[in-house]
Amino acid sequence: MKNYIFLYFLISTIAFISCNPTSNTESELLIANPTKLNEEVCKLLKEQLVNLDTSKNLVISGDTLLGSKQILSFYKKNNFNIVWSTKGKANKQRDSLISIIKNADVYGLNSEAYHLSKINSLLNAEYDSSKKLFDVAMLKDIDLLMCDAFFRFLVEVSKGRLNSSNLIREWHPEKVNVNLIELLNTAIKNNTIRGAINFIEPQNQTYTSFKLALANFKIEFKNSNWDSLKSRESDSLTFNKRLKNRLYASHDYFYEYAGSDSVKLVKAIKNFQCKHNLTEDGKIGKLTFKALQQTKEDYIHQIEMNIERCRMLDFPKQKTYVWINIPKYEMCVLEEDTLVLKSKIIVGQPTKQTPLIKSTIRYFIIYPYWTVPFSIATKEILPVLKRDRTYLHKKNFDVLDRNNGLVNASKIDWKKYSKNYFPWKLRQRIGADNSLGVLKFNFINKYGVYLHDTDNHKLFNREIRALSHGCIRLEKYLDFAKFLIRDDSLNYPIDSLMKDLKTEKQKYIYIKKAIPIYVNYFTIEVGKNNELLFFMDVYNRDKKMLESLSKR
Repeated sequence: MKNYIFLYFLISTIAFISCNPTSNTESELLIANPTKLNEEVCKLLKEQLVNLDTSKNLVISGDTLLGSKQILSFYKKNNFNIVWSTKGKANKQRDSLISIIKNADVYGLNSEAYHLSKINSLLNAEYDSSKKLFDVAMLKDIDLLMCDAFFRFLVEVSKGRLNSSNLIREWHPEKVNVNLIELLNTAIKNNTIRGAINFIEPQNQTYTSFKLALANFKIEFKNSNWDSLKSRESDSLTFNKRLKNRLYASHDYFYEYAGSDSVKLVKAIKNFQCKHNLTEDGKIGKLTFKALQQTKEDYIHQIEMNIERCRMLDFPKQKTYVWINIPKYEMCVLEEDTLVLKSKIIVGQPTKQTPLIKSTIRYFIIYPYWTVPFSIATKEILPVLKRDRTYLHKKNFDVLDRNNGLVNASKIDWKKYSKNYFPWKLRQRIGADNSLGVLKFNFINKYGVYLHDTDNHKLFNREIRALSHGCIRLEKYLDFAKFLIRDDSLNYPIDSLMKDLKTEKQKYIYIKKAIPIYVNYFTIEVGKNNELLFFMDVYNRDKKMLESLSKR
């Protein structure tokens, strides 16, 4: 029994010593003389960093630091000296960075991603005013957190926070084409923290206009708010009142309009539809009602996600290029920043999405064949062939074997084949009723996607044009072809193109000046008069981005 009492006493004593706030270990980190602070913090920084394993993330006061490699390199170069304060007092550089982080939303970023709460809590505890003591360990932690915040802010304001392909969050400082260590050293030396961030931000007009649009949106609706108009389950009078309040809050309904309440409401609905790239018919159809479900916060997030896209993309540097925006269902050709051609397009269905592409158009084909992709042949056409053997004849398809030799389709028993065994190729013959139409514009990409005419032009009249298997159908295919050959009037004038289109023979036309093509995904746009336009998130990419960024 005495042994048990002794053991209990021993454990309690050890626990008391280890937890006692006045133990020798901790008291050595509390200093009254500020002139010794820099030297003591330097010792702790060196002790923690000199043998740091940069393959692992450094954790400081419970916060994970992503820039371990950059932090180690920076402090080594500066002999492990403290950077963000002097003798226990904040310097201008620290005040500047904290101010930037507090206002990270100006950049479409989240201030809490840059250790703001942790830094503030440590700042409140770094000096014990009752005992007039400085906590050296806390000063060291603040310095490391500030460094990581700076590097992380630089990388993320420059290149974004997500992988552009899979929209998964990632840390990629190697993508920044600036020496981050030198940039921080220069910023500290010259007190140009904000200048360093301005320098590394994307330098293109789209990013600048989106960032300004975010600021303007917040100013315009500072004193206005609205919830989602989720339900229509009420009588028309009650619904119209809710609708009017919703449109008034989003600055679409104006009491100053002339006319009756119903006339004013129709005008307000048309204003709303105009902002959302919808048919301006003044009616609450399915798509208009869906758009009305967005809250004020939803719009802010939508703008932020498009700012984020600007960081992940390489914008055109060429004078002439093709720009395709999937959510707007539009292709534009720009030359010297001037719009020279605009056309409606049809893009891939949400289950068969058109990918983001950067490539070059070098030639187009007059009267192309359509070789049906294996997935379409087996999943969509084969089930029809098992029911209707005349389908291939009606749709002008040839059947080819593995050596591309023509096969007599009437002798094939289609019931014997499946997606697991289908040794045939289906190829649609040339002609105006070919699914690719009469012109096909090719550009190299790993997805097998191209730009083409179509045999069904009525589909361009639809509001939502996510209808294809992934390729892009072009309404103004002939205007585009004429633009591509405009500089080659000697070898292939427009008259030759028109003549070839009357002769149903396949022909390859190589372009004198190849043109870059960019297929992108933006759900907002800033118009000529700085009006902000919103498009449906047809592939839910905004939603996926927001979900990724909300994860720790």
